[in-house]
Amino acid sequence: MRNALLRVNVAGGSAARSAAKGRPSGQEQRIINAALVPIVAGMAMAGCLYWFYAGDSAVIPDSAASIAPRYRQSLTVYIAAAWVELWVEPLFVLSRARVLFKLQAKCEGIAVTCRCTVVVATLLLGRYVSCNGSDGNPLRLLAFAAGQMAYAVAIVAMYAWHMSQVLDYPIWMCYVPRKLACGDGDANGGYIGSTIGGLAVTFVGQSLLKHLLTQGDSMVMARFATADEMGIFAFVSNYGSIPARVIFLPLEEASRAVFSKTAAAVASSQDSDKRMSADGGVWAEVRYASHVLSMLGKLQVLFGMILAVFGTLYSPVLASLACQGDTAVGQALAAYCLYLPLMGLNGFLEAFVHSVASKSQLLRSNVWMVGFTAVYMLAAVQALRRFGAGSAGIIVANMLNMALRIFYCKTFVSSWFARLDIAGPRVAALLPHSAVIVTCLGSAAVIVAASAVLDHLRDSITFQLSMLMLGGVLGVVVLGSIWLYEQPLVRSVRGLRAGKLQHLKAC
Repeated sequence: MRNALLRVNVAGGSAARSAAKGRPSGQEQRIINAALVPIVAGMAMAGCLYWFYAGDSAVIPDSAASIAPRYRQSLTVYIAAAWVELWVEPLFVLSRARVLFKLQAKCEGIAVTCRCTVVVATLLLGRYVSCNGSDGNPLRLLAFAAGQMAYAVAIVAMYAWHMSQVLDYPIWMCYVPRKLACGDGDANGGYIGSTIGGLAVTFVGQSLLKHLLTQGDSMVMARFATADEMGIFAFVSNYGSIPARVIFLPLEEASRAVFSKTAAAVASSQDSDKRMSADGGVWAEVRYASHVLSMLGKLQVLFGMILAVFGTLYSPVLASLACQGDTAVGQALAAYCLYLPLMGLNGFLEAFVHSVASKSQLLRSNVWMVGFTAVYMLAAVQALRRFGAGSAGIIVANMLNMALRIFYCKTFVSSWFARLDIAGPRVAALLPHSAVIVTCLGSAAVIVAASAVLDHLRDSITFQLSMLMLGGVLGVVVLGSIWLYEQPLVRSVRGLRAGKLQHLKAC
Protein backbone atom coordinates (compact mmCIF):
# COMPACT_ATOMS: atom_id res chain seq x y z
CA MET A 1 0.00 0.00 0.00
CA ARG A 2 2.88 2.36 0.76
CA ASN A 3 4.40 1.79 -2.68
CA ALA A 4 1.07 2.46 -4.36
CA LEU A 5 0.48 5.65 -2.36
CA LEU A 6 3.83 7.01 -3.49
CA ARG A 7 2.19 7.40 -6.91
CA VAL A 8 -0.21 10.01 -5.45
CA ASN A 9 1.05 13.45 -6.37
CA VAL A 10 0.59 16.03 -3.61
CA ALA A 11 3.27 18.37 -4.95
CA GLY A 12 2.21 21.96 -5.12
CA GLY A 13 -0.52 21.15 -2.66
CA SER A 14 -0.13 24.22 -0.47
CA ALA A 15 -2.91 26.00 -2.30
CA ALA A 16 -5.10 22.92 -2.13
CA ARG A 17 -4.40 22.56 1.58
CA SER A 18 -5.28 26.20 2.14
CA ALA A 19 -8.52 25.72 0.26
CA ALA A 20 -9.34 22.67 2.39
CA LYS A 21 -9.86 24.98 5.40
CA GLY A 22 -8.79 22.89 8.38
CA ARG A 23 -9.24 19.46 6.87
CA PRO A 24 -7.16 17.21 4.60
CA SER A 25 -7.04 18.18 0.94
CA GLY A 26 -8.50 15.81 -1.63
CA GLN A 27 -5.21 14.08 -2.40
CA GLU A 28 -4.22 13.81 1.25
CA GLN A 29 -7.66 12.42 2.16
CA ARG A 30 -7.20 9.85 -0.56
CA ILE A 31 -3.90 8.84 1.06
CA ILE A 32 -5.55 8.66 4.49
CA ASN A 33 -8.39 6.49 3.19
CA ALA A 34 -5.95 4.04 1.65
CA ALA A 35 -3.65 4.03 4.69
CA LEU A 36 -6.52 2.96 6.94
CA VAL A 37 -6.90 -0.32 5.02
CA PRO A 38 -3.64 -1.86 6.35
CA ILE A 39 -4.72 -1.09 9.91
CA VAL A 40 -7.87 -3.19 9.64
CA ALA A 41 -6.27 -5.91 7.51
CA GLY A 42 -3.13 -6.02 9.66
CA MET A 43 -5.02 -6.32 12.94
CA ALA A 44 -7.09 -9.17 11.51
CA MET A 45 -3.99 -10.92 10.18
CA ALA A 46 -2.17 -10.54 13.51
CA GLY A 47 -5.17 -11.96 15.36
CA CYS A 48 -5.28 -14.98 13.03
CA LEU A 49 -1.57 -15.58 13.56
CA TYR A 50 -2.02 -15.51 17.32
CA TRP A 51 -4.89 -17.97 17.11
CA PHE A 52 -2.82 -20.27 14.89
CA TYR A 53 0.29 -20.24 17.08
CA ALA A 54 -1.17 -19.98 20.57
CA GLY A 55 -4.86 -20.84 20.26
CA ASP A 56 -4.30 -24.58 19.94
CA SER A 57 -2.29 -26.14 22.73
CA ALA A 58 -1.27 -28.95 20.40
CA VAL A 59 0.74 -26.51 18.31
CA ILE A 60 3.08 -25.80 21.22
CA PRO A 61 4.93 -28.87 22.48
CA ASP A 62 5.34 -29.48 26.20
CA SER A 63 9.06 -28.81 25.93
CA ALA A 64 8.42 -25.26 24.72
CA ALA A 65 8.24 -24.00 28.29
CA SER A 66 11.86 -24.95 28.87
CA ILE A 67 13.07 -23.85 25.42
CA ALA A 68 11.21 -20.54 25.33
CA PRO A 69 9.77 -19.58 28.73
CA ARG A 70 6.75 -17.25 28.74
CA TYR A 71 6.03 -18.16 25.13
CA ARG A 72 2.32 -17.27 25.22
CA GLN A 73 2.87 -14.02 27.08
CA SER A 74 5.61 -13.00 24.64
CA LEU A 75 3.47 -13.84 21.63
CA THR A 76 0.59 -11.82 23.09
CA VAL A 77 2.84 -8.80 23.56
CA TYR A 78 4.19 -9.16 20.01
CA ILE A 79 0.66 -9.21 18.55
CA ALA A 80 -0.38 -6.23 20.67
CA ALA A 81 2.74 -4.35 19.51
CA ALA A 82 1.80 -5.06 15.91
CA TRP A 83 -1.67 -3.63 16.54
CA VAL A 84 -0.18 -0.48 18.07
CA GLU A 85 2.42 -0.01 15.34
CA LEU A 86 -0.20 -0.26 12.59
CA TRP A 87 -1.74 3.02 13.78
CA VAL A 88 1.28 4.95 12.57
CA GLU A 89 0.46 4.14 8.96
CA PRO A 90 -1.59 7.26 7.99
CA LEU A 91 0.99 9.55 9.61
CA PHE A 92 3.88 7.70 7.95
CA VAL A 93 2.47 7.90 4.43
CA LEU A 94 1.55 11.56 4.89
CA SER A 95 5.12 12.34 5.97
CA ARG A 96 6.49 10.58 2.88
CA ALA A 97 3.97 12.35 0.65
CA ARG A 98 5.24 15.66 2.02
CA VAL A 99 8.87 14.51 1.56
CA LEU A 100 9.69 14.67 5.29
CA PHE A 101 12.50 12.11 5.17
CA LYS A 102 14.40 13.73 8.03
CA LEU A 103 11.33 13.29 10.25
CA GLN A 104 11.24 9.59 9.41
CA ALA A 105 14.89 9.13 10.37
CA LYS A 106 14.39 11.02 13.64
CA CYS A 107 11.31 9.03 14.69
CA GLU A 108 12.88 5.72 13.72
CA GLY A 109 16.05 6.55 15.64
CA ILE A 110 14.20 7.39 18.85
CA ALA A 111 11.97 4.32 18.55
CA VAL A 112 14.92 1.98 17.98
CA THR A 113 16.70 3.49 20.99
CA CYS A 114 13.61 2.84 23.14
CA ARG A 115 13.44 -0.75 21.91
CA CYS A 116 17.09 -1.44 22.71
CA THR A 117 16.80 0.16 26.14
CA VAL A 118 13.74 -1.89 27.09
CA VAL A 119 15.28 -5.14 25.79
CA VAL A 120 18.46 -4.62 27.81
CA ALA A 121 16.56 -3.55 30.93
CA THR A 122 14.25 -6.57 30.76
CA LEU A 123 17.15 -8.96 30.21
CA LEU A 124 18.94 -7.49 33.24
CA LEU A 125 15.78 -7.89 35.29
CA GLY A 126 15.50 -11.52 34.18
CA ARG A 127 19.12 -12.09 35.07
CA TYR A 128 18.46 -10.73 38.56
CA VAL A 129 15.42 -12.98 38.93
CA SER A 130 17.37 -16.04 37.73
CA CYS A 131 19.97 -15.42 40.47
CA ASN A 132 17.25 -16.18 43.01
CA GLY A 133 16.85 -19.79 42.02
CA SER A 134 15.56 -19.87 38.43
CA ASP A 135 17.35 -21.85 35.73
CA GLY A 136 18.49 -19.48 33.00
CA ASN A 137 16.94 -16.11 32.20
CA PRO A 138 13.15 -16.54 32.38
CA LEU A 139 12.55 -13.23 30.55
CA ARG A 140 14.83 -13.81 27.58
CA LEU A 141 11.96 -14.13 25.09
CA LEU A 142 9.66 -11.65 26.79
CA ALA A 143 12.45 -9.05 26.67
CA PHE A 144 12.33 -8.84 22.87
CA ALA A 145 8.54 -8.71 22.90
CA ALA A 146 8.64 -5.86 25.41
CA GLY A 147 11.21 -4.10 23.25
CA GLN A 148 8.92 -4.39 20.23
CA MET A 149 6.06 -2.91 22.23
CA ALA A 150 8.29 -0.02 23.29
CA TYR A 151 9.23 0.54 19.64
CA ALA A 152 5.57 0.55 18.57
CA VAL A 153 4.48 3.01 21.25
CA ALA A 154 7.47 5.28 20.61
CA ILE A 155 7.06 5.36 16.83
CA VAL A 156 3.36 6.21 17.04
CA ALA A 157 3.94 8.87 19.72
CA MET A 158 6.82 10.50 17.85
CA TYR A 159 4.97 10.65 14.54
CA ALA A 160 1.83 11.98 16.23
CA TRP A 161 3.82 14.70 17.99
CA HIS A 162 5.81 15.85 14.98
CA MET A 163 2.98 15.60 12.45
CA SER A 164 0.74 17.63 14.75
CA GLN A 165 3.24 20.46 14.27
CA VAL A 166 3.15 20.08 10.47
CA LEU A 167 -0.46 19.36 9.57
CA ASP A 168 -3.05 22.10 9.24
CA TYR A 169 -5.74 19.95 10.82
CA PRO A 170 -6.10 17.83 13.98
CA ILE A 171 -4.36 14.45 14.14
CA TRP A 172 -7.63 12.60 14.69
CA MET A 173 -8.72 13.53 11.18
CA CYS A 174 -5.95 11.25 9.87
CA TYR A 175 -8.01 8.30 11.11
CA VAL A 176 -11.41 9.27 9.69
CA PRO A 177 -12.24 8.03 6.17
CA ARG A 178 -14.09 10.43 3.90
CA LYS A 179 -15.59 9.79 0.50
CA LEU A 180 -14.16 12.01 -2.22
CA ALA A 181 -16.37 13.81 -4.68
CA CYS A 182 -15.56 13.71 -8.37
CA GLY A 183 -12.59 15.98 -8.99
CA ASP A 184 -11.72 16.12 -5.29
CA GLY A 185 -8.40 14.33 -5.48
CA ASP A 186 -9.78 11.67 -7.83
CA ALA A 187 -11.46 11.98 -11.18
CA ASN A 188 -13.93 9.18 -10.33
CA GLY A 189 -14.54 10.07 -6.71
CA GLY A 190 -14.83 7.25 -4.17
CA TYR A 191 -12.54 6.52 -1.25
CA ILE A 192 -9.27 5.35 -2.83
CA GLY A 193 -9.59 5.37 -6.61
CA SER A 194 -9.34 2.56 -9.11
CA THR A 195 -5.76 3.33 -10.15
CA ILE A 196 -4.28 3.32 -6.65
CA GLY A 197 -6.48 0.40 -5.63
CA GLY A 198 -5.31 -1.69 -8.57
CA LEU A 199 -1.68 -0.85 -7.92
CA ALA A 200 -2.09 -1.67 -4.23
CA VAL A 201 -3.46 -5.13 -5.05
CA THR A 202 -0.54 -5.71 -7.42
CA PHE A 203 2.01 -4.61 -4.82
CA VAL A 204 0.39 -6.78 -2.13
CA GLY A 205 0.61 -9.79 -4.41
CA GLN A 206 4.18 -8.92 -5.28
CA SER A 207 5.18 -8.54 -1.63
CA LEU A 208 3.63 -11.92 -0.76
CA LEU A 209 5.47 -13.54 -3.67
CA LYS A 210 8.71 -11.82 -2.70
CA HIS A 211 8.31 -12.99 0.90
CA LEU A 212 7.90 -16.58 -0.27
CA LEU A 213 10.85 -16.26 -2.64
CA THR A 214 13.12 -14.81 0.03
CA GLN A 215 12.47 -17.90 2.14
CA GLY A 216 14.65 -19.81 -0.34
CA ASP A 217 17.58 -19.48 2.08
CA SER A 218 15.60 -21.10 4.87
CA MET A 219 14.30 -23.95 2.71
CA VAL A 220 17.72 -24.81 1.27
CA MET A 221 19.47 -24.54 4.62
CA ALA A 222 16.85 -26.61 6.42
CA ARG A 223 16.99 -29.39 3.82
CA PHE A 224 20.67 -29.61 2.91
CA ALA A 225 22.81 -27.71 5.48
CA THR A 226 24.20 -28.87 8.79
CA ALA A 227 23.51 -27.14 12.08
CA ASP A 228 26.98 -25.54 12.03
CA GLU A 229 26.44 -24.18 8.52
CA MET A 230 23.05 -22.77 9.47
CA GLY A 231 24.56 -21.10 12.55
CA ILE A 232 27.40 -19.56 10.55
CA PHE A 233 25.02 -18.25 7.90
CA ALA A 234 22.73 -16.74 10.55
CA PHE A 235 25.70 -15.11 12.31
CA VAL A 236 27.16 -13.62 9.12
CA SER A 237 23.87 -12.48 7.61
CA ASN A 238 22.58 -10.87 10.81
CA TYR A 239 25.73 -8.91 11.57
CA GLY A 240 26.83 -8.41 7.97
CA SER A 241 23.54 -6.82 6.98
CA ILE A 242 23.82 -4.05 9.60
CA PRO A 243 25.42 -1.58 7.11
CA ALA A 244 22.63 -2.25 4.63
CA ARG A 245 19.94 -1.60 7.23
CA VAL A 246 21.58 1.46 8.79
CA ILE A 247 23.05 3.19 5.74
CA PHE A 248 21.23 2.10 2.62
CA LEU A 249 17.67 1.42 3.77
CA PRO A 250 16.94 5.13 4.50
CA LEU A 251 18.45 6.07 1.13
CA GLU A 252 16.38 3.42 -0.62
CA GLU A 253 13.21 4.73 1.03
CA ALA A 254 14.05 8.29 0.00
CA SER A 255 14.90 7.26 -3.57
CA ARG A 256 11.66 5.29 -3.84
CA ALA A 257 9.73 8.46 -3.06
CA VAL A 258 11.76 10.42 -5.62
CA PHE A 259 11.19 7.84 -8.36
CA SER A 260 7.48 7.60 -7.60
CA LYS A 261 7.10 11.37 -7.93
CA THR A 262 8.88 11.16 -11.28
CA ALA A 263 6.52 8.41 -12.44
CA ALA A 264 3.51 10.48 -11.34
CA ALA A 265 4.81 13.51 -13.24
CA VAL A 266 5.40 11.46 -16.41
CA ALA A 267 1.95 9.85 -16.17
CA SER A 268 0.33 13.25 -15.67
CA SER A 269 2.17 14.64 -18.69
CA GLN A 270 1.13 11.70 -20.87
CA ASP A 271 -2.47 11.88 -19.69
CA SER A 272 -2.63 15.53 -20.71
CA ASP A 273 -1.15 14.70 -24.13
CA LYS A 274 1.96 16.80 -23.55
CA ARG A 275 5.22 16.01 -25.26
CA MET A 276 8.17 15.43 -22.98
CA SER A 277 10.29 17.85 -24.96
CA ALA A 278 7.72 20.57 -24.47
CA ASP A 279 7.17 19.99 -20.77
CA GLY A 280 10.31 21.34 -19.14
CA GLY A 281 9.14 20.44 -15.63
CA VAL A 282 8.56 16.78 -16.44
CA TRP A 283 11.81 16.60 -18.40
CA ALA A 284 13.65 18.01 -15.36
CA GLU A 285 12.01 15.42 -13.08
CA VAL A 286 13.13 12.56 -15.32
CA ARG A 287 16.64 13.93 -15.60
CA TYR A 288 16.68 14.30 -11.82
CA ALA A 289 15.68 10.63 -11.41
CA SER A 290 18.54 9.67 -13.73
CA HIS A 291 20.91 11.72 -11.58
CA VAL A 292 19.69 9.99 -8.39
CA LEU A 293 20.17 6.57 -9.97
CA SER A 294 23.71 7.46 -11.05
CA MET A 295 24.51 8.86 -7.63
CA LEU A 296 23.25 5.75 -5.81
CA GLY A 297 25.06 3.47 -8.24
CA LYS A 298 28.32 5.32 -7.69
CA LEU A 299 27.80 5.12 -3.94
CA GLN A 300 27.45 1.35 -4.21
CA VAL A 301 30.63 1.10 -6.30
CA LEU A 302 32.53 3.02 -3.62
CA PHE A 303 31.01 0.86 -0.91
CA GLY A 304 31.96 -2.26 -2.85
CA MET A 305 35.54 -1.10 -3.27
CA ILE A 306 35.89 -0.47 0.46
CA LEU A 307 34.42 -3.88 1.32
CA ALA A 308 36.56 -5.63 -1.30
CA VAL A 309 39.69 -4.14 0.28
CA PHE A 310 38.93 -4.10 3.99
CA GLY A 311 36.07 -6.58 4.32
CA THR A 312 37.60 -9.51 2.49
CA LEU A 313 41.17 -8.97 3.78
CA TYR A 314 40.09 -8.43 7.39
CA SER A 315 37.46 -11.18 7.56
CA PRO A 316 39.96 -13.74 8.96
CA VAL A 317 41.03 -11.29 11.67
CA LEU A 318 37.43 -10.50 12.65
CA ALA A 319 36.52 -14.19 12.60
CA SER A 320 39.43 -15.01 14.89
CA LEU A 321 38.25 -12.38 17.37
CA ALA A 322 34.58 -13.32 17.29
CA CYS A 323 34.66 -17.07 16.68
CA GLN A 324 38.04 -18.30 17.90
CA GLY A 325 39.62 -18.55 14.45
CA ASP A 326 36.81 -20.44 12.71
CA THR A 327 37.93 -20.45 9.06
CA ALA A 328 34.40 -21.20 7.81
CA VAL A 329 33.16 -18.00 9.45
CA GLY A 330 36.00 -16.03 7.84
CA GLN A 331 35.19 -17.41 4.39
CA ALA A 332 31.48 -16.71 4.79
CA LEU A 333 32.17 -13.19 6.06
CA ALA A 334 34.48 -12.46 3.13
CA ALA A 335 31.85 -13.70 0.68
CA TYR A 336 29.19 -11.58 2.39
CA CYS A 337 31.36 -8.48 2.02
CA LEU A 338 31.24 -9.00 -1.76
CA TYR A 339 27.52 -9.75 -1.62
CA LEU A 340 26.51 -6.57 0.24
CA PRO A 341 27.21 -4.10 -2.63
CA LEU A 342 25.21 -6.27 -5.03
CA MET A 343 22.31 -6.38 -2.57
CA GLY A 344 22.42 -2.60 -2.15
CA LEU A 345 22.58 -1.90 -5.89
CA ASN A 346 19.71 -4.30 -6.51
CA GLY A 347 17.68 -2.55 -3.82
CA PHE A 348 18.01 0.84 -5.52
CA LEU A 349 17.30 -0.55 -8.98
CA GLU A 350 14.25 -2.47 -7.79
CA ALA A 351 13.04 0.67 -6.01
CA PHE A 352 13.09 2.42 -9.40
CA VAL A 353 11.38 -0.47 -11.19
CA HIS A 354 8.62 -0.78 -8.57
CA SER A 355 8.10 3.00 -8.57
CA VAL A 356 7.71 3.61 -12.31
CA ALA A 357 6.54 0.26 -13.72
CA SER A 358 2.99 -0.29 -14.89
CA LYS A 359 0.80 -3.10 -13.57
CA SER A 360 1.64 -5.39 -16.49
CA GLN A 361 5.35 -4.65 -16.13
CA LEU A 362 5.22 -5.50 -12.42
CA LEU A 363 3.56 -8.83 -13.20
CA ARG A 364 6.25 -9.57 -15.79
CA SER A 365 8.89 -8.70 -13.21
CA ASN A 366 7.36 -11.22 -10.79
CA VAL A 367 7.68 -13.97 -13.38
CA TRP A 368 11.38 -13.20 -13.84
CA MET A 369 11.90 -13.15 -10.06
CA VAL A 370 10.47 -16.67 -9.83
CA GLY A 371 12.93 -17.83 -12.48
CA PHE A 372 15.89 -16.16 -10.77
CA THR A 373 14.93 -17.75 -7.44
CA ALA A 374 14.80 -21.18 -9.08
CA VAL A 375 18.33 -20.61 -10.44
CA TYR A 376 19.47 -19.54 -6.98
CA MET A 377 18.05 -22.60 -5.26
CA LEU A 378 19.64 -24.92 -7.82
CA ALA A 379 23.02 -23.19 -7.40
CA ALA A 380 22.73 -23.26 -3.60
CA VAL A 381 21.93 -26.98 -3.51
CA GLN A 382 24.88 -27.74 -5.79
CA ALA A 383 27.18 -25.58 -3.63
CA LEU A 384 26.19 -27.53 -0.52
CA ARG A 385 25.93 -31.07 -1.87
CA ARG A 386 28.46 -31.27 -4.71
CA PHE A 387 31.13 -28.74 -3.73
CA GLY A 388 30.73 -28.73 0.06
CA ALA A 389 31.10 -24.95 0.08
CA GLY A 390 29.00 -24.52 3.23
CA SER A 391 27.65 -21.09 4.18
CA ALA A 392 30.00 -19.34 1.76
CA GLY A 393 28.45 -21.37 -1.06
CA ILE A 394 24.96 -20.17 -0.07
CA ILE A 395 26.19 -16.57 -0.16
CA VAL A 396 27.83 -17.06 -3.58
CA ALA A 397 24.53 -18.45 -4.87
CA ASN A 398 22.83 -15.34 -3.49
CA MET A 399 25.36 -13.23 -5.39
CA LEU A 400 24.35 -15.01 -8.61
CA ASN A 401 20.70 -14.32 -7.83
CA MET A 402 21.42 -10.63 -7.21
CA ALA A 403 23.47 -10.36 -10.41
CA LEU A 404 20.57 -11.73 -12.46
CA ARG A 405 18.12 -9.35 -10.82
CA ILE A 406 20.46 -6.40 -11.37
CA PHE A 407 20.79 -7.30 -15.05
CA TYR A 408 17.01 -7.43 -15.44
CA CYS A 409 16.50 -4.11 -13.63
CA LYS A 410 19.28 -2.43 -15.62
CA THR A 411 17.62 -3.56 -18.86
CA PHE A 412 14.30 -2.15 -17.65
CA VAL A 413 15.87 1.16 -16.61
CA SER A 414 17.59 1.61 -19.98
CA SER A 415 14.41 0.85 -21.91
CA TRP A 416 12.33 3.19 -19.70
CA PHE A 417 14.58 6.17 -20.33
CA ALA A 418 14.92 5.26 -24.01
CA ARG A 419 11.13 5.41 -24.45
CA LEU A 420 11.24 8.99 -23.20
CA ASP A 421 14.16 9.90 -25.50
CA ILE A 422 16.25 10.87 -22.48
CA ALA A 423 19.72 9.56 -21.67
CA GLY A 424 19.65 7.31 -18.64
CA PRO A 425 22.47 6.57 -16.19
CA ARG A 426 25.78 5.68 -17.85
CA VAL A 427 28.07 2.97 -16.49
CA ALA A 428 31.10 5.23 -16.94
CA ALA A 429 29.53 7.77 -14.58
CA LEU A 430 29.54 5.19 -11.79
CA LEU A 431 33.33 4.96 -11.61
CA PRO A 432 34.95 6.84 -8.69
CA HIS A 433 37.71 9.40 -9.09
CA SER A 434 41.03 7.89 -10.16
CA ALA A 435 42.68 9.09 -6.93
CA VAL A 436 40.14 7.13 -4.87
CA ILE A 437 40.77 3.99 -6.93
CA VAL A 438 44.54 4.34 -6.50
CA THR A 439 44.11 4.86 -2.74
CA CYS A 440 42.02 1.67 -2.41
CA LEU A 441 44.49 -0.38 -4.45
CA GLY A 442 47.41 1.00 -2.44
CA SER A 443 45.66 0.18 0.82
CA ALA A 444 45.07 -3.39 -0.32
CA ALA A 445 48.76 -3.77 -1.23
CA VAL A 446 49.85 -2.44 2.17
CA ILE A 447 47.49 -4.81 4.03
CA VAL A 448 48.70 -7.85 2.08
CA ALA A 449 52.34 -6.88 2.63
CA ALA A 450 51.83 -6.29 6.36
CA SER A 451 50.04 -9.63 6.72
CA ALA A 452 52.98 -11.40 5.04
CA VAL A 453 55.56 -9.65 7.24
CA LEU A 454 53.67 -10.51 10.45
CA ASP A 455 52.72 -14.02 9.36
CA HIS A 456 54.83 -15.62 12.12
CA LEU A 457 52.59 -13.85 14.68
CA ARG A 458 49.30 -14.78 12.99
CA ASP A 459 47.79 -16.63 15.96
CA SER A 460 48.73 -13.99 18.53
CA ILE A 461 46.85 -10.99 19.82
CA THR A 462 49.75 -8.82 18.64
CA PHE A 463 49.02 -9.71 15.01
CA GLN A 464 45.32 -8.96 15.40
CA LEU A 465 45.83 -5.61 17.13
CA SER A 466 48.53 -4.56 14.68
CA MET A 467 46.36 -5.38 11.67
CA LEU A 468 43.36 -3.61 13.17
CA MET A 469 45.39 -0.47 13.86
CA LEU A 470 46.77 -0.53 10.32
CA GLY A 471 43.28 -1.00 8.93
CA GLY A 472 42.02 1.95 10.94
CA VAL A 473 44.73 4.23 9.58
CA LEU A 474 44.22 3.10 5.99
CA GLY A 475 40.46 3.39 6.38
CA VAL A 476 40.83 7.03 7.39
CA VAL A 477 43.05 7.61 4.36
CA VAL A 478 40.49 6.06 1.99
CA LEU A 479 37.60 8.00 3.52
CA GLY A 480 39.67 11.17 3.32
CA SER A 481 40.27 10.64 -0.40
CA ILE A 482 36.55 10.14 -0.94
CA TRP A 483 35.83 13.34 0.99
CA LEU A 484 38.35 15.29 -1.09
CA TYR A 485 37.58 13.98 -4.56
CA GLU A 486 33.89 13.03 -4.34
CA GLN A 487 32.38 16.18 -2.84
CA PRO A 488 29.46 16.33 -5.35
CA LEU A 489 28.52 12.78 -4.41
CA VAL A 490 28.78 13.53 -0.68
CA ARG A 491 26.52 16.58 -1.03
CA SER A 492 23.99 14.63 -3.08
CA VAL A 493 23.82 11.75 -0.60
CA ARG A 494 23.42 14.11 2.35
CA GLY A 495 20.71 16.03 0.49
CA LEU A 496 18.79 12.87 -0.40
CA ARG A 497 18.99 11.44 3.11
CA ALA A 498 17.86 14.72 4.66
CA GLY A 499 15.00 15.06 2.15
CA LYS A 500 16.37 18.30 0.67
CA LEU A 501 15.18 17.56 -2.83
CA GLN A 502 15.63 21.04 -4.20
CA HIS A 503 19.21 21.08 -2.94
CA LEU A 504 19.85 17.75 -4.59
CA LYS A 505 18.40 18.93 -7.89
CA ALA A 506 20.85 21.79 -7.88
CA CYS A 507 23.89 19.53 -7.35
